[in-house]
Amino acid sequence: MNTVTRFSFSQIDPDWERPTPPAASLRKDVLAWSVVLAATLLLNAAYHSAGFLGDDTEQIRYSYGAAAAMTLPLILRRIYPLSMMLVATALFIALSYVSEIASATLSCQLCYFAVLFAGIAWGKNRTLTWIVYALVCAAALVWIVIAWVVTDSAYSMAGVEEYSGGPFSQATAGYVMASVTNLFYFGCAALMGRTAWNQAYQRTVLAAQARQLEQQAEQMAQDAVTRDRLRIARELHDSVGHHVSSMGIQAAAARRALEKKPELVAEPLANIEKLARSSVAEMKNLIRVMRAAGEAEQGSGAAKEPQVTEIFDLVEHMAAVGVTTRVQVSEQDLTRLTGLHQGTQLSIYRMAQEALTNVRKHSAAQNAVLALRTGGETGDNWVELEVTDDGPVSSLAGDEGQEYLPGHTLHGYGLQGIRERATALGGTCWAGRRQGAPGWKVQVRFPIDIDETHDPDASRSAS
Repeated sequence: MNTVTRFSFSQIDPDWERPTPPAASLRKDVLAWSVVLAATLLLNAAYHSAGFLGDDTEQIRYSYGAAAAMTLPLILRRIYPLSMMLVATALFIALSYVSEIASATLSCQLCYFAVLFAGIAWGKNRTLTWIVYALVCAAALVWIVIAWVVTDSAYSMAGVEEYSGGPFSQATAGYVMASVTNLFYFGCAALMGRTAWNQAYQRTVLAAQARQLEQQAEQMAQDAVTRDRLRIARELHDSVGHHVSSMGIQAAAARRALEKKPELVAEPLANIEKLARSSVAEMKNLIRVMRAAGEAEQGSGAAKEPQVTEIFDLVEHMAAVGVTTRVQVSEQDLTRLTGLHQGTQLSIYRMAQEALTNVRKHSAAQNAVLALRTGGETGDNWVELEVTDDGPVSSLAGDEGQEYLPGHTLHGYGLQGIRERATALGGTCWAGRRQGAPGWKVQVRFPIDIDETHDPDASRSAS
């Protein structure tokens, strides 16, 4: 089931700072301020026309100046959020004494709220942001206490005289109104600002995750290309190398026969022709498989990849170059092996091909044995490929029974390719001098899934 990551304070990186908005966004702030200033002056003119500002010309002039001054912190509220929050608080309190009605107008209240919201939403140091906001709230509390208790300016500003009606006394009603209104006012500014900051952090995290996913996708694509290149190189080495090395041996035999018994040249040349055709066929098949990767086989008569049963053809090639080779596999094991997936059969074929090529190229063996075995219990089956020969082995290959691990300075990729295939199949590969007998041994074992429903008769007819 898919889960959605929830962002909370416990998950937020404490070192993250919200970046300052770009210059284009700041220019929009100036444009927005000009609109707010025009709306504020228009609203103040409406108050004036409605008589809320009184008849005192000086107080009317002060009210226009106070309303305009309260909009100034909006310009820099996102560049210097904490400073503007303190400046707006000082302006709001000071202007309330310059013009009694200034702090009660809608325009001043909204401008101050916008600055408080921006301070919480854009403050970089979160600890300092909340400290400054607490100071602002404390300053507002002191101002409210002075307004209601000391000077009683709120009632005089509203024009309310002594009144005894209602469930509360006049003083208690003032405390209730001030408490609820300001808790809602400052609480909403803090809550909305924190929500905006969290959303900005979430967008940053999602953008970083998107970049990471893009980088991972690029890396995975590069890895896939690298794996394909290695696979192609391994396939070419296994298929072409086997045939070319055999052709070289046959060509050498033909050259020797041409000097002594020319009538014997025909057979090696025929073998060279056969090997050349087989090599070209495998190369075309490999290219065809690469071109058709991921597509269903179209049934156009394309050659199929080698299977386990074609190992017998490899043995015939070995006999043609003078190495007598026997295959040891029971009918039951062959039935199981021919029921494996085509990719697994191809790997078995390629490993057997490479092991026999090593016998032919790197030893003077006269005899070789290729054994195929399966075993294990249901759900834990395995297959084992073993190739042994009787050729002499150099002392550089180690002691009897000791695994041979070639250094990086040695050329040739045969054993390396076998080990890579065995590892890819989840198995192991052992290569080295035989214990108690002359020659070399390559042994590979890896787990398999045996298809018990495979038709034994079909496998026998195929073999």
